Amino acid sequence: MTRSPTPYRTLDPAGIRAFLAAQPALATRLGGQPDDWRVSEVSDGNLNNVFLIDGPAGGVCFKQSLPHVRVDPNWKMPLDRTAFEAAYLRAVRPHVGNLTTELLHFDPDLFVLVVESLNDHVVLRHGLMQGGDWPEAAAAIGRFVARATFQTSPLALKFEASSALLAPFARNHTLTRITVDLVLTDPYHAHPRNHWLSPELDPIVANLRADPAVRRRVGQMQARFLTCQQALLHGDLHTGSVMVANHDTRVIDGEFALPGPIGFDCGLFVGNLLMHLFATPTPEGRTRALRDITQFWTHFRQDFTTLWTNAVAHSQSGDAYAAPLFRDDPTSLQQVQTQFLDDIETDTIAFAALEIIRRLTGYAHVADFDVIADRTTRAARQEAALRLAQDLLAHPEHTSTIAALGTLAADRAD
Repeated sequence: MTRSPTPYRTLDPAGIRAFLAAQPALATRLGGQPDDWRVSEVSDGNLNNVFLIDGPAGGVCFKQSLPHVRVDPNWKMPLDRTAFEAAYLRAVRPHVGNLTTELLHFDPDLFVLVVESLNDHVVLRHGLMQGGDWPEAAAAIGRFVARATFQTSPLALKFEASSALLAPFARNHTLTRITVDLVLTDPYHAHPRNHWLSPELDPIVANLRADPAVRRRVGQMQARFLTCQQALLHGDLHTGSVMVANHDTRVIDGEFALPGPIGFDCGLFVGNLLMHLFATPTPEGRTRALRDITQFWTHFRQDFTTLWTNAVAHSQSGDAYAAPLFRDDPTSLQQVQTQFLDDIETDTIAFAALEIIRRLTGYAHVADFDVIADRTTRAARQEAALRLAQDLLAHPEHTSTIAALGTLAADRAD
């Protein structure tokens, strides 16, 4: 007998209690009775409803897609984004473990995703804005990206396996279209969704749009994003997609997952750390931001290289740079690894620049600069970040390493 699909409906707190009560494993995890469960809305992003549910025995996080953008009901959207997030967790958690959340349940009719609760964590962006410091977090994110991308790439998988893994995510058209438009295209021409601190930033925005070197580099990165399918990406890896506690770091919100260039994930995270560097009002905060950029890149590169070297040594590598070519030639392996990671570093810097520009002049901004109460000062800090981004795009040959990027950003932020 074929089960009839449950009609989609947006669940309110009473509906959430009923939904969870109907799932024995989730009800047991919460403990007690549905009336004992506390349901708290914590929706923070632009797209979905998110609730934390706490019971006598434990808690869960409940996420449901809406048929529109949460912050703009007139912007209609399909519901499948939580399905892609569930698939992303299934794909990467075996490789990254507790660097992300445990998938507890997914309902394909109501597009409900339930994961473990992180109510003892804080969003990294918010914590940094409040002057907090998690010195292990950036290194953990570096390890996360290295493991998630290497293990889902043809470096680790035979092409049949990598194709089968990546193919479903190539259908994540709606959210990929958001990235193509909001991140890679709209900030560089007049569009009603764009907004910035005006009139203070009007000259730099006009200058960015008129710079032919910027346009050429943006076009190159558009092509890179759309044609270079190196691995499975998180697709929206910023400081608002990371939860931190004392010695625990988790990546969340993988709904933008897609095949793409590894430097895109790296660049989004580095770009957000750079914006925090320009926004933070204290020298200590800027020093920590530079430390975090360095730690992220160092641990990403080290972990990626180690995974690759071990895969070749144990004849467990994929069809790209296949083990028979390099197992007995470590010098050549080191050379191709260096070039491969140098290319990712180049992508990282360019995508970081694009992230800065879109967050300061496009549709979806970041809160980091809100800590600067004085409008003139805030505009000056944002302009400095935008000028850095423009230089990174227009003159990539001047800043080819993360170390050089850190030095330049430190000089511009003083």
